Amino acid sequence: MYKYAITKYNPHFRDEEGRYLKEDWIAISDIGKLFDGEMLTADHYMKIEDSYIQAIQMVMEYMKIPFLLVNQVERSFSYDTFMEMNERYRELYSKELLETYTHIKDLDELDKEQVGSFCRLVLREDMWAKVYYPRRMKVFIGYDYLMGVHTSKSIETIIPLIEQLGLFVEEH
Repeated sequence: MYKYAITKYNPHFRDEEGRYLKEDWIAISDIGKLFDGEMLTADHYMKIEDSYIQAIQMVMEYMKIPFLLVNQVERSFSYDTFMEMNERYRELYSKELLETYTHIKDLDELDKEQVGSFCRLVLREDMWAKVYYPRRMKVFIGYDYLMGVHTSKSIETIIPLIEQLGLFVEEH
């Protein structure tokens, strides 16, 4: 397996032990806060989130993977609590995202568009699951906007395209 970290974090700002030294936002709840003298806007947040989704979809396309499976789906909140908590970011939650939160279940096959909706919810820490295509691709999204992708073949040729999205790719 080839293992990659694909994130918004520039590796030049890591110390010898891998800790990120620059103050940066880590969640949707940081919208409206200042980082490095600039306020995180909903537009900037969405631009970065879109980049993560596009990166996943690019890898799927490159690997010729028609869908990803989700397993061990976990919702962070009841639907009512989810709706209450996300009222602050209402404009960022489309009808499609709300339906995804409600209807996704174990072993669903998600095409590229559905993967986008599901992974948005994972990036926002609203849901979690194992996301994979057997023996060919796994996507790991964790707290603090960290994402890893494991693939059965190198994605070296599309790394420049992913980096054009404003993300950094580190091979592990």
